[in-house]
Parts: sequence; C-alpha cells; structure tokens
Amino acid sequence: MVQLSICLPTRNRQSYCIETIKALAASESRGFEVIVADNSDDPGPLDAFLNKQLKDGRFRLIPPAPAVLPMVDNWERAVEQTEGRWITVIGDDDFVDPRLAELTRLFEVKYRDADAISWECMTFQWPDNRPAPTLARIPLASGASILSKQALADQLYRWSERKRHPGVGVGIYHGAIKRSLMERIKQSYGGRYFEHPNVDWESSCKVVSTARAIVHSQRPLSVLGACAASNSAATVSRETMGTRLATFETETTGGISLNQPFFPFRLAGAGASLCLSIATTTTWFCHTYGIDLAGFGANFAHAAMDECRYSHTREEYDAKVDCFARGFAAWEGGRWAAMFKPPAFAPPKTINQLSGVSDETLHVREAELGPTTPEEFYRFAEHVIMPMDNLLAGTKVFAL
Repeated sequence: MVQLSICLPTRNRQSYCIETIKALAASESRGFEVIVADNSDDPGPLDAFLNKQLKDGRFRLIPPAPAVLPMVDNWERAVEQTEGRWITVIGDDDFVDPRLAELTRLFEVKYRDADAISWECMTFQWPDNRPAPTLARIPLASGASILSKQALADQLYRWSERKRHPGVGVGIYHGAIKRSLMERIKQSYGGRYFEHPNVDWESSCKVVSTARAIVHSQRPLSVLGACAASNSAATVSRETMGTRLATFETETTGGISLNQPFFPFRLAGAGASLCLSIATTTTWFCHTYGIDLAGFGANFAHAAMDECRYSHTREEYDAKVDCFARGFAAWEGGRWAAMFKPPAFAPPKTINQLSGVSDETLHVREAELGPTTPEEFYRFAEHVIMPMDNLLAGTKVFAL
C-alpha cells in the first residue's frame, strides 16, 4: 500500500503546477503518489507533461470534467482517487517534502493513536507576486508533540485567541490525515470528505472534531507558495481579493453559499478579508453540526478589530470597518455591535522591510532571495533548520 498520497488540485495555473510536479518527481522516495486533479479549461499542457514527458508511475492525472467543477468537488474527486495510508493536499504553487511518507511511519510508532499530523509551514511569494515588499517565513523549531483537542476547539470554533484568524494549522491542507480518519469524516458529515466552498478551513473544523489524536511537528515540512494567479495573492492586494472572491462565488454556484443568514457578514465588496472568509466557514460548521459557540461573539468582535489594524491605507481601513459594522449590526439583533470598537487608523511605518528572527521564526526579504520556486526556497531554508534525516533518525543535535 502507498504510504502517502499527495493531492494536487489545479485550475488554469499549468505552468506553476508543472514546476510543482517536477519538484516532487525529483524525490527518490517510492513511498508516495501524487494525484493531479486538473480542473483547467485546457487539458493539453498537463496531459502532455505527465503522460508524454514525465512518465512517472508515482503520478496520476485526473483530466478535467465536461464542465468546470467547484473547488470543493475537485478536491473531493482527488481524495477519492488516492490509495495512500495518509493523505495531504497542497496547492499547485506550493511544495511538500515527499519524505513526509517516512515521517508518517515514524509518528505511527511514536504516537500510536495519532490519525492527523500538522506542521509549521514556510511561506514564499513567487517572484511575480511581489507588488510590495514581502518577507518569506522559515520556522526554526524542530520538536513534535500531541496537541490538546480542547485548546484547538476553543481557538478554531470560538476564536479564543481573539486574533484576525485562528492560529490552527490542522487539516488536510498542508497537513496529513490518516485514511481511516478521512473515512470517519465522510461517514459523519454528509457522505462526503468535503462540503463547504472554503475547503481547507472546513477540513480543519472536521479534523479537530473527529480526530483521535493530532501530532504537531514544529519542523516545517512544506511551503505555502503564492503566485500572482493564486487565491493567496489576495493577501497582498485588496483588488485581487475582490476579483478572487467574485470568481470563487461564481464557480461555487449550486453548493453551500459563502453567505449564510445566521452570520450576516458579506464577503463581496471592498471590506472583504481573510478574517471574514474563515469566520463564515467555522460558523457554518458549528451551526450545521451543533458545536458549542459560547464566547465566539465577543471573541470575534476583538478578532475583527485586530483585522482592522492590518490596514495599509485609510481607504482599506474604512472599507473593513464599514463591512464589519454592517455585519455586527445585523448579527443576532446587534448583540455584539457595541463590542466592535476598531482602533483609530495608524498607517504602518514600515511594511516587510526588516529581516530577522522573531518567535523562533526567520523572516527573510524576498527581494534579496535567489530561489524562484517554493521547492528551491525549501532547499535554501533547510540550511538553517533540523535536517530531515536527523528528524527521521531521532537525532536532534546540530554539529558545531
């Protein structure tokens, strides 16, 4: 049986996807497979590369359906085709270390009840997605431990950290889920692996609720890439955010709407933010499946204020404040509206100008970097983190 299935859903970003495939194919490991779920308008490029040029038995291509699929359905069919004991999903402009297959074997022995693995991620903006100064992120720690499910539930469902988004990196996206857990999720939630359009955060909700034990690796095992054509590009451009959300809503017509009456915050318009996108997903899950939301209202008011602090211009700030204010006024009869007191706008003095180490994370100015792809950046970053061979061998001492 294959140890690890890497799912690679993709839509109209063939050049980036091919770079990611090349990076994965360079691994000598035979313990993994890659399922490429092509949802593009033109099937030619990936078909030609995978079936005529690469010809690697570890890779399987699912061609486009007769009509464009919503993202949630493309993810669904990708996971349905997997054969691995563990399953992960990455974006077509990301990278994951295929040696994760060996690490899952190690964790199965060390943490016998664990059926979900999470890890810290590096971040990298592709060279075409740097309209402003950007910093790449390299977590430096290397430990591993079982996470508290109660603490994760408080952070994810009830936003107990009161930050612009929960600090929970648990789920199938840049995480590894045991097949047995994925099957329990399918049996417990609508007969599908995925339901909600915001697939990655929905997966987090279901994994936290259903997993027996979740082990977390502080050592990064993947890179969250962001190319100019990615949804992640919205984090550096408000205009891109609006365009991506409009496209996303159009292509998910007929599924679960991003806008729900029990959480009347709207994602369309200038005030849209990642904070709201995540909150609409977590509240949908909790509302649909009866998860206790005690404390969420007050916590989310603080999270919204934190989101407003991350505004680069007065125009962006005003749009966010207006969007949140309208939502709080309509939500539960305005019950939490008085708690939303955004701080006065303060333009940032510097934006991603300084490199250095903070909270066990190395931040590097990307304008100065040589690597041009997530895989190249991962290899570059491995010079300053625990070598994977040491991690697999249980050796945690650096040679001096």
